[in-house]
Amino acid sequence: FITGLNDPFSKVIQTQFSLSTFQSQLGGLFFFIAYFFVGIPSSLFVDRFGYKRSIQTAMSVVVFSFVLVLFGGNFGSLVVYFSGMFTLGCAVTLLQVVVNPVIVAAGDPSGGNTRMNLGGAASSIGATLSPLIVGFIMGNVADFSSLSVSDVNPLIFCIIGIAIVVFIAASLITFPDLNISGGENMLSEFRSLVNPKFLLGIVAIFLYVGMEVSTANITNLFMLNELHVDPASAGAVVGTYWIFMLVGRLVGAAVGTVIRSLTQLIIVASVALLLYLGAIFTPLSYTLSLPALDSDFNIVMTTLPVSIAMLIAVGFCNSVMWTCVFILATQGLGRSTNLAAGVFMMMVFGGGVIPALQGRLVDVFGSFQPTYVVGAFCLAFILGYALFVRKSDK
Repeated sequence: FITGLNDPFSKVIQTQFSLSTFQSQLGGLFFFIAYFFVGIPSSLFVDRFGYKRSIQTAMSVVVFSFVLVLFGGNFGSLVVYFSGMFTLGCAVTLLQVVVNPVIVAAGDPSGGNTRMNLGGAASSIGATLSPLIVGFIMGNVADFSSLSVSDVNPLIFCIIGIAIVVFIAASLITFPDLNISGGENMLSEFRSLVNPKFLLGIVAIFLYVGMEVSTANITNLFMLNELHVDPASAGAVVGTYWIFMLVGRLVGAAVGTVIRSLTQLIIVASVALLLYLGAIFTPLSYTLSLPALDSDFNIVMTTLPVSIAMLIAVGFCNSVMWTCVFILATQGLGRSTNLAAGVFMMMVFGGGVIPALQGRLVDVFGSFQPTYVVGAFCLAFILGYALFVRKSDK
């Protein structure tokens, strides 16, 4: 849910501070670049202090971060707002470093794909709600041109309250000891990561996360700024993207023990690339009607270009890419898997870089549609990685 806020919040700060498309993505850039700086330290923190204290620390930082976001938005300071987004990214990084190894190790290794997809499905529910809720709030602002962070204060207060509840709940839960490494053999563990499959895998993750986030963020701005779609409807359409990811993860969990991760990755990367190319080259005059919500939460039919529908459909393909790449890249790493998870977290900063790059291209070209070539490149690399793994495994 928190990560999903980057999408609608980019429009909020763009309106409040009169930012360009590139500048509107800086909040996400500061959020995701935190992954790069604290990915490995987060792994060491988890090794040193365990799961319970790590979760409690992350929740404490979440509360502190949203206080900064409140102050930055309500008192008109972008510096404070961006500081809050950076520390928020640090907290989410720590949480994900805790979660990924636990899910993979909590059961039969052959079911790791299924468990990760089920966990991802739960995450997608939160990501679906973020644009829906903020889009509804935006759509009910009397003067859209005066939209500001203060309009989403109630939502931020709710998140702070939930973080406090999670902190308390974590203190009551007994977490298992999964015999993770203590960090004393860090050099040897790093050496085990120096292999083509893992190194190319982290590049694939960098591009994947960037493409996933950019597809939602830039498409939302595409609808609001160029197509002039109602904010609530745009939020509902972007929410559909995350719903497709939810459905895809559930499907991935169902077939995870039947269809290998490598096969899944080849299929979804190929289909997603075709959808992206279709979105780039299909004229915007080709339209269709999609169900969405208006500012009163009524279901309405919204006419949108076919290109938007193609981009939203990419969500289904994106749903299993993280899981597949993580499993392929970390096979056989043993006790270094926890360190590998930290390195993977570092590469999530692509979620800030790729949208900012595409946003800059939007400012240069003055149009959104051609800039999706950035995502097409990302998908082409991911497909190439899958084909490389298939060849190297023979």
